[in-house]
Amino acid sequence: MARGIPDATVEEVKQRIDLAELIASYGIAVRQAGVSKKACCPFHHEKTPSFNINEAKGFYHCFGCGESGDAIKFVQKMEGLTFVEAVRKLAAQCGVEIKEREDPQAGLRKRLYALMAELAAFYRRCLVKAKEAAPAREYLASRDLGEEAQEAWTIGYAPAGAATVFKWAEKYGYTPEELEAAGVVRAPSRPGDKGYHRFAGRLMFTIRDRQGRVVGFSGRQLVEDKRSGKYVNSPETVIFKKGSVLFGFDRAAAAIAKSPRHEAIVCEGQIDCIRLHLAGFANSVAGQGTAFTDEHVEMLRRVTDSAVLVYDDDAAGRKATVKSARLLLAAEVPVRVVSLPGGDDPDSFLRSHPAEEFRRMLDGAESIMSFQVRAERAKEAHPDSVDGVNRVVKELIATIACAANAVQRASMVAEASSLLKIPAAAISEELEKTRAAAARRPAPPPPPEPDDYDEDLTDVDEEPPDEEAPIPGEDAAKAIPPPPRERALCAFLLANEYGAYAKRIDGMLGEFLPSDAFAHPFTRSFVETWRTEAVTGEDAFAAWGEALPKSERQWFDAVLAEQEKAQAASMEPTEVMQDFVRLIWQDRLDRLRGELPAAAGGEAAKLKLRLTVDRRRLALARWPQAKELVRAWREELAHAAAKGSTVENQKENGGKQDGP
Repeated sequence: MARGIPDATVEEVKQRIDLAELIASYGIAVRQAGVSKKACCPFHHEKTPSFNINEAKGFYHCFGCGESGDAIKFVQKMEGLTFVEAVRKLAAQCGVEIKEREDPQAGLRKRLYALMAELAAFYRRCLVKAKEAAPAREYLASRDLGEEAQEAWTIGYAPAGAATVFKWAEKYGYTPEELEAAGVVRAPSRPGDKGYHRFAGRLMFTIRDRQGRVVGFSGRQLVEDKRSGKYVNSPETVIFKKGSVLFGFDRAAAAIAKSPRHEAIVCEGQIDCIRLHLAGFANSVAGQGTAFTDEHVEMLRRVTDSAVLVYDDDAAGRKATVKSARLLLAAEVPVRVVSLPGGDDPDSFLRSHPAEEFRRMLDGAESIMSFQVRAERAKEAHPDSVDGVNRVVKELIATIACAANAVQRASMVAEASSLLKIPAAAISEELEKTRAAAARRPAPPPPPEPDDYDEDLTDVDEEPPDEEAPIPGEDAAKAIPPPPRERALCAFLLANEYGAYAKRIDGMLGEFLPSDAFAHPFTRSFVETWRTEAVTGEDAFAAWGEALPKSERQWFDAVLAEQEKAQAASMEPTEVMQDFVRLIWQDRLDRLRGELPAAAGGEAAKLKLRLTVDRRRLALARWPQAKELVRAWREELAHAAAKGSTVENQKENGGKQDGP
């Protein structure tokens, strides 16, 4: 069993729970019908009860929609919980003690849950009482979020500076180290260091997990500061994983399951989500400062039959809509889209229009095909040209190919054909080509491993150069994208931006990968930004990404796309980082070797041989030996640079210099 819950404990929970009482506790009217009981099914809309409850067997079955299961499955479906979470919830209700295998972090988790709950209450008190929170109160008033809404959603204010939050922790018995483990501060590390409060001076939105426990925060900037992001979110901790948290899901899960269509409304921001709930749309959730993920889809799939996406109607929002729709289609969750008029988001729309008008828009939400045809054609200067039509169809096919259900794919092909006035057979033919190519495509590669080399070191001068051609200078580097290895490192760093390994990774960057170790200026700037964020805890990438020229933004998009692959790595992050150190230095030694004259003699020939041998040693040696080799080269190159002696000197004067 997952998490080590014994089968006997699960069976005891099922035996002790009165299934009819459990179902009635969700506000469902249950009545006697012979030896069993009946109710109107909570999983589809009906007027005549067809939901049968067999208490003796602890089993329910709906003859209308086919839903069936036991008490555990019922709670899973109603609240969007995992099996283990549902067992825990029911065990607590019926007094069954769960004895799981020992969890070395259980104590820390319990401590952090308590800390976060008390800290959320502290931030709430600061918003209500602190003089410095006046701008936060004014902002909430301007957004028409009154006291009742603030209290219901535990909206607060984080006081400026670190001293106040450290003083609060001391008063309530929490240590600076525990605050740091919760992702709230960077604790003082030396005498005179006052520490750093990640959320200082920000309006605070409380993030809860599926069980309603406080696991993190999202802090909104109140005074514009381009050095910091508009929003700063909690880093990943032992109780908070960004990809598996949807804002508002703890409230929305039951409402989604009970809604007539079992439909989830997915929006972008916390205030949008809160506004939707206040307007009566309790089946609404929002992403948590990250792109919509497979984990988010899996959470929704447990409780929903379909989803409506209500994202901002700008280029970024339209792009996010298509990406989210593709993930949902892959999980066989049908998708519709609402595009609000006049640049409105759900919050602004519902503050100026009645809820019934938004409901009518939901009822009339367009299909993903209709939405994407509009969105893709709007990108084209000449949408009816041959090239324009081809590009539109290519994007539509990419979406249709994501649908796991064959009937759904056929329906989407027919709709695309009708909208674009292109024969369905032609679209189907291109779709099958796309699906066949995807089936032939190899699985994504694992995290970079050291290259394999023959250990025979004879004829080393004849070794061909590595896959990455040397980049001769800054201007040339800006004209082409970063090398794949450097791009993979950036994706890995982004995947480990926060959490337990961030500090160790930062230390390895400082020790082994100085700026000049990278071939491309984009990589140097990216790594510098990542290290700034790791030290300060601020969302440095928000401002950095906005400042990128258009030509480089596509490289950042590629890194973001590769981030999910990096997150899926099975190796410990520090081990992956060790491999990156090896690979980046192998590339650097290749570049140094490439700068030497092809027909070098004397000392240059010796240096060329040494570079080749050391490159292979890096690939083959264990980490303790590899890191010493890197240290030696780093020191030698730094010393040569200080003296003005470089490998380029070797090239210019025929190898008269002695070192690299």
